[in-house]
Amino acid sequence: MIVGKVLVTGLKILAVCLLFASCFIAGGVLSGLGKIAQQAPPSTNVQHVPPEQLAISPSAQTFSKSHAPHVPDNSLRTILAFSVCVGVVLSYLILRSSWHGWPLVGTIFLGLYGISTVASQVETLFFLSSKLPHGMIRAIFLQGAITAALFAPLAVLLLGKWHTSLAIRTAFSTGPWSASSVATRLAVIVVAFVFLYMFFGYYVAWQSSAVRQYYGGPAQPGFFAALKANWQYNPWIYPLQVFRALLYAVSLYPLVRMLRAARWESALAMALFLSVLTGILLLPNPLMPPKVAYAHFRETLGFSLVFGALAGWLMSGPLPAAARSATLPPHRVVGETSREF
Repeated sequence: MIVGKVLVTGLKILAVCLLFASCFIAGGVLSGLGKIAQQAPPSTNVQHVPPEQLAISPSAQTFSKSHAPHVPDNSLRTILAFSVCVGVVLSYLILRSSWHGWPLVGTIFLGLYGISTVASQVETLFFLSSKLPHGMIRAIFLQGAITAALFAPLAVLLLGKWHTSLAIRTAFSTGPWSASSVATRLAVIVVAFVFLYMFFGYYVAWQSSAVRQYYGGPAQPGFFAALKANWQYNPWIYPLQVFRALLYAVSLYPLVRMLRAARWESALAMALFLSVLTGILLLPNPLMPPKVAYAHFRETLGFSLVFGALAGWLMSGPLPAAARSATLPPHRVVGETSREF
């Protein structure tokens, strides 16, 4: 009986992975992104930027999401691997959710579209709006929206999380936080986002000679020297990253709150969720050479693991008694206490 249930669940998760690949490709076709991407300059072109204007590498996702969904046949294996990783993690989030139906669909849509497209493409608007083919940014936003809109309801339906009773639906709700607690958590999340963005941008991506050559920026003598140079020549980059941090918080918060999980599992789940989305950097990209894309992949992977875990921990609260009874062994429920931030 247990083996049969595991097998059925495994087949459902496989179906979700194939569904994501199909929705991803469909989004590219329906948005017209594939045709527009063919107008992009070759990825070997160097993006010349005055040295004083680029002290630290822009986020990898500035270019990474500007991909062409229409890709050569030899990249099918990479697309399938990316889809499997994303499908498995999203299936895990859906199956572990205490929400069902449209609330769950909306949460998956917001998390997927908000992180993989909106929060990423904000940088594209700042860095590349004048360099990309006409209509590409609009097509990127549309492609992400179509992919998430098609995937979210079908994935919830496939995994059997559409209908449930009101009792189960409300069993895992948590009480509201105080205003001071919300402000403190949000402040930590924003500061951590900006710091980690700069930290991984400098120590991972900007240490690559291929990245420096591609963007035409100088090698800085140290991390704090790079921060100072940005403050002098690109002060707007800091409020931009604060805004992106808020977008991340808005997109991740419903995902964390829907989980039927302890804080450590919420932290792990958010780290995995953000990390698998960085896999898109490994797909063929007409705007970025492979060495640059791989350097940015390592940069964003490290950032996603650390920031995702931190955000998941801070955004999760103590489980109510009903939820703890469902997630902890009986001998651990009695006398168990949860600590607030």
